[in-house]
Amino acid sequence: MPAVPRNRKEIILISVVVVLLAIIIIGAVLIGVYMTQKHTEKIIQITSSGSNGEVTEQTMMVSSQENVAAFHIEGNTTSATVVYDYKHSLIGFRVQDRRKCLVVKMDKVAIPSLAEITQRIENFATQQVPGDNSMSYSFRERQLADRTTLGTSLNLLCSDVPIYWAENMQKERRGWSLCVGIYIFSICYNF
Repeated sequence: MPAVPRNRKEIILISVVVVLLAIIIIGAVLIGVYMTQKHTEKIIQITSSGSNGEVTEQTMMVSSQENVAAFHIEGNTTSATVVYDYKHSLIGFRVQDRRKCLVVKMDKVAIPSLAEITQRIENFATQQVPGDNSMSYSFRERQLADRTTLGTSLNLLCSDVPIYWAENMQKERRGWSLCVGIYIFSICYNF
């Protein structure tokens, strides 16, 4: 059997080393992306029973990377999703059995910061938020919102229904209202 020329051996050896380095670098990048993703999202699930026997399940997700906090609340009779988009300073509210979404600007209501929500979620297991510290807001529908100004999070939440700007009613309640209590505060939608 003829011998392999020396320069060909060097080329093969260099090629093998380059391929191995590429695999190591790609692996390190994928592990870094996984670890970063793992540490930027916090998710917590809570099940509670009210005095009237209603069981409420709440799933909360905070993404520091996307600057978004999302809450999904499911009770015996209704379910709703509330998204706080801090990047666009908007709050989106969708009750699942209604064919519309409501959006309000954060500067119209006092909302905890993303860091405060994250801290409350982290400390929730050790201490419940007292009822007298909770905030309550009531909203009613106004004009149709322009989807191009709302950002990805709210457009995904309300992808199949119309989106309306909401107006804070300052505790003024007339007619029928639907309230969704998040462990930080509650939001009511008036009909």
